[in-house]
Amino acid sequence: MNSSIILKLVSAFVALFLIILLSSNLLSGVRLDLSEGGLYSLSDGTESILENLESDVTIDYYFSEQATSQLPALRTYAKRVEELLTEYESKSNGKLSINKIDPAPFSEQEDEAALAGLQSVPGGARGDEIYFGLVAKNAAGREEVVPFIQPDKEAFLEYDLTRLISALSRETLPKIGIYSGADIRGGFDVMSRQQTPEWAALQFINDNFDLEWIEDDAEAIEDVDMLLLIAPQDLSQRLQLAIDQYALSGGKVMVFVDPYIETMAMMNGMATVQSSNISALFESWGVAFDESQFITDFENSMVVSLGQGGQPARHLGLLSLGPNALSQDDVVLFGLESINLSSVGAMSAAEGASTVFTPVIQSSAQSALADVNVLTTLNDPSTLMNDFVPTEQRYTIAARVGGSAESAFPDGITVSEELADGEGSVDLKLEPSVLSSENINIMIVADSDVLSDRLWVQVQNFFGQQIISPWADNGSLLLNSVENLSGQSELISIRGQGRYSRPFERVEALQRDAEERFLAQQEALEAQLIATEEQMFELEQMRDGGDVVSLTEEQNKALLRFQEEKLKIRKQLRDVQHQLDQDIDALGTKLKLINIFLVPVLICFFALMLGFRQRRIANA
Repeated sequence: MNSSIILKLVSAFVALFLIILLSSNLLSGVRLDLSEGGLYSLSDGTESILENLESDVTIDYYFSEQATSQLPALRTYAKRVEELLTEYESKSNGKLSINKIDPAPFSEQEDEAALAGLQSVPGGARGDEIYFGLVAKNAAGREEVVPFIQPDKEAFLEYDLTRLISALSRETLPKIGIYSGADIRGGFDVMSRQQTPEWAALQFINDNFDLEWIEDDAEAIEDVDMLLLIAPQDLSQRLQLAIDQYALSGGKVMVFVDPYIETMAMMNGMATVQSSNISALFESWGVAFDESQFITDFENSMVVSLGQGGQPARHLGLLSLGPNALSQDDVVLFGLESINLSSVGAMSAAEGASTVFTPVIQSSAQSALADVNVLTTLNDPSTLMNDFVPTEQRYTIAARVGGSAESAFPDGITVSEELADGEGSVDLKLEPSVLSSENINIMIVADSDVLSDRLWVQVQNFFGQQIISPWADNGSLLLNSVENLSGQSELISIRGQGRYSRPFERVEALQRDAEERFLAQQEALEAQLIATEEQMFELEQMRDGGDVVSLTEEQNKALLRFQEEKLKIRKQLRDVQHQLDQDIDALGTKLKLINIFLVPVLICFFALMLGFRQRRIANA
C-alpha cells in the first residue's frame, strides 16, 4: 500500500515537472494582458509596422542598474521599458534586435553611453550618474538617440518607440510636399530694402525630411508622405482640386491659415489685411473659419514695449499659450511648455459636418473676437482693451479633422490652358477621380505667424554658421506635427496609453473625503490662531517699546490669556491632523485585513462548500 502511494506521488511529481517544462517552452511567448486599457499589449498599428520593417534595426538600451538600487519607482518603469522592447523584438520577424547595457560607473559602457549622446542625471547610489536612454541604428548606419527616457511621457512610450523604429527602418527620408504663400524660403523686405533669410522653422524640418515644393499650377500631388500648406493665398482652382484629391486619397495634410499674416504685411509695407484661407476645402472638411476676425485673450496675452522709452502695454492679440491651452492627450503637443502666436483666427466644426472636429489648442475663457481690420492701423496695442468684453468661451486655435468627407469639387472645375503655339487658350474640364473618403486626416492651425522667427527663436551668425536658439516651442510644434503626419498610417493610429502606475483610486477617494471633513475645522482654527497672534503682537509691541507701565494689569492678563489660547489652538490643530492620519491609517489597516485574511477565508469557505457539495453528489 505504501509503495503504491509512493509510486503515485512520484508519477504525479514527474507529470507536473513535464507539464511545467513543456509550458515554459511552448507557452513562453504567450501573454495575457488583463490590465485596464491594455497597458502591456501592443497596438495593432505597432504590430503591423514591426511585421513589415524594411531593414534591420538594432537598439542599445542603456539603464544604470547599480546606480538605481535605491530608486524602486524608476527601476519599475525601466523594467516596463525592457519588457516592451522584448515584446517588440519578438514581433519583428528577426528585423529588430535589442541589447541591454548597464553603464556601471567608470566602465567602458559608461564612456560609450556618454559618447553616443545619452544624458546622465545625478541621483544614483553613492552619487553616481544615472543613464536611461536608447541608441538605435539601422543597417545603413543611420542613428537615432533618445538621450533620456522621460517617465512622465510613459503614456506615449509605445508611440515614441514605434516612431523611432519606423523611421530607422525606412531606407529613404519621408518626403514632405510644401506650398507656402509666405516667404518662408526668404524674400525681399520692401521696408528695409534687404533680403530676408530662410525661416528657422524650415531649417527645423529640413534635416529630417526630403522637401518637395508645390507650385500653384500643380495638377496633382503625388509621391509625398504628407502635404504642408503655409499661409495659402488665392490658390488656383487647379491646385485646390489637387489638394482635395490628395486628402480624399488618404494623404495627410497640415494647414497654417491666418486672418492676418503679419510677416507679409510688415515686409510689403501694406496697410491692408493680408489673410489666408481655403474656404472651399474647409467647407468640404467640415471646418468653419471666419477670416474677418481674430482672437483677443486677456489671460494669455503678452506684454510688449512701445518703442524706446515707452511704457509696456498688454497686447491682447499677441498670445503666449502654456500647457493649459494645449491638449495633453495629443502626442504632438504633450510636453510643450509655450507656443507664441499673433493675430490668431478662430475655428469651429461647421454645422451639419460629417467629419470629426477635435480641438487641440484653445484660448482661455477670458477671450473675445475682434475685427481684423483694427490690426492694420494698430499703433498702441493697449487700445484693444477699450472694446474688450470676454465671452467666457474658449476658441479653437488648432484642431485635428478626421472622419468621412466629400470632394469640394464634385462637378469638376474648368481651367484655361494656353495653346502650344502661344496663340490663344482653350478651356479644359478637370474631373475629380475620388469623390469621397471615409477617413481624412487633416490638422489645421489658425495662425501662420507662429512659424516666423520673431515669435519663438533667436538666430545668430557664428563665423558663418547660423546658431538657432529657441525660446518657445513653436518649432517643436511644427516638427512634431510633420513627424506625426508623415509617419506610416499605422503610426498615426497609435494613441497614448494609460500610465503603468495604478493608484488605489478607492483609497484616494476616501482620503479626499477625510481631508474635506477636517478642512473646515482646520481653517477655522487657523483663522482663530491668526487673530490671537495679531492681538498678542499688538500687546507685546507696547511692552517691548519700554513703556511697561502702559500695560495695565488687565492687559497683562489678556496677554497671558492669548498665549494660553494660542497653545490651545495649536494643540487642537495637531489633534485634527492626528485624527486625519488615524482615519487614513485605519482605512489602510482595514484594507490589509480584507486582503490578507477575509479574501483567503472566503476562498477557503467556497472551496469547502464546493467540496461538501461534490461529496453529497457522490454519496447520492
